[in-house]
Amino acid sequence: MQRRVITMATPLPYPIHSIADVAARIDQGEDPWFALGCFLHDWWYYAVDHRQDLISEPPAPAATQEGRRWTAFCAAVVEELCSRTSFPCPVWTHRQVYVLERPWFYFPQLSQRDWVLSTTPEPFKRRNIFIGGSVLDNKYELQHTFDTKPRWSIWSDQELQSLVESNEVTSN
Repeated sequence: MQRRVITMATPLPYPIHSIADVAARIDQGEDPWFALGCFLHDWWYYAVDHRQDLISEPPAPAATQEGRRWTAFCAAVVEELCSRTSFPCPVWTHRQVYVLERPWFYFPQLSQRDWVLSTTPEPFKRRNIFIGGSVLDNKYELQHTFDTKPRWSIWSDQELQSLVESNEVTSN
């Protein structure tokens, strides 16, 4: 007889910020970037073991054009994050309700148009949302990139230490 081991995620000391909650909070007037920031902090750091809970419930359909934009945006965020982390993407993200009828250029300036069109991640483009490639850049992913000194560094550890010490002397 084979035993199955079931691991339980560690309970969190606060309620998580699910993507459905994000869309509801935006619809109630909260700043979209603050609401999304709370979700992204949970996704990347605070609730990594609870990712399924963060994305299992879809955003409720919105009544306003602005609300529809942000629910589509939330679906694109989930799809992009799942792709970046090889996490199973929920089926609800592919619903037509999360695709805008008309293109939404978050930066309406014509001077930004080429950059936005060329760099926006595919999950956003498929939903007619054009925001640019840095939309989901975050400190948690970038930390892995910059966590260690590159091998090609032209400064030795001793040279870096001397530089730090000389800056401390001149700033005093």
